[in-house]
Amino acid sequence: MTKKILVIGAAGFVGTPIVRQLLADGFAVKALVRNEQKARHLLGDAVELELVVGDLTDRVVLESALAGVDGVNLSAPWKKEADLAKNVSRILAAQGRKDARVTYISGTTTLPENRWAPMIAEKLKAEHALIDSGVEYTILRPSWFMDALPLFVRDGRATLFGKQTQAYYFLSLVDFARAVSDCYKKEETANQTMVLNGPQALQMLDALQQYCDVAAPGIRAAIMPIWFGNMLAWMTKSPELRDVVGMMAYFEKSPKVSSPNGAEGWVVSAGMTMAEWLKTLKDERK
Repeated sequence: MTKKILVIGAAGFVGTPIVRQLLADGFAVKALVRNEQKARHLLGDAVELELVVGDLTDRVVLESALAGVDGVNLSAPWKKEADLAKNVSRILAAQGRKDARVTYISGTTTLPENRWAPMIAEKLKAEHALIDSGVEYTILRPSWFMDALPLFVRDGRATLFGKQTQAYYFLSLVDFARAVSDCYKKEETANQTMVLNGPQALQMLDALQQYCDVAAPGIRAAIMPIWFGNMLAWMTKSPELRDVVGMMAYFEKSPKVSSPNGAEGWVVSAGMTMAEWLKTLKDERK
């Protein structure tokens, strides 16, 4: 019998490649989205894809979306993650389906030492909500995604905010989506926390410049101070920019990162290097 996986936030930055990978691996997918037209454009009309349109904060919507699924992947804005994890695990427990696996996308710096940051405090609450629920879970702590680099290139400029001196093992979304899919294939991944790194550590400015050299030749990646980013967000009245600057202010402090614990050996290895990812981008542009 084909397993059916619910992907919450299926039309998002991380959710979309997860849906595509699950479908490619033979799963049926139920996708919870807010905008049906956008979701159809991104996800297509595969026979094994079922769309549920609604708000992830609505318990009635969640109960309907969770009906009949064998697993659920949580991909949501970080401010909603803890409540979402609580609601999903409680609904599954109340339905007597504690063996329906929940995969949750956390982050490489989700550690008690970093709880001072609101984003990390929220992610820790989400992790503990799943661990304490009695429902099967797999927590994934990925490093920075290579695929996020284009977000820092706008209007002919490539800009980071804050002194980003720490190196991260950049990971491709393709590898991450494969790892998520593997979690639903292997029983060994139940009730595990996995740290997912790419094969090569790079400082953020170096990674961004490598991206620009391929996708935006001639642009030099630059770093602006946090105060300038905050001023720019205020002047442009952009909540998105404000959130980006706030996140970069957190990473400027070089927070402690999670160390691999061996559990990640049960899922597909993250083998795509930055050079290989960039070659893929270059080939797609031909």
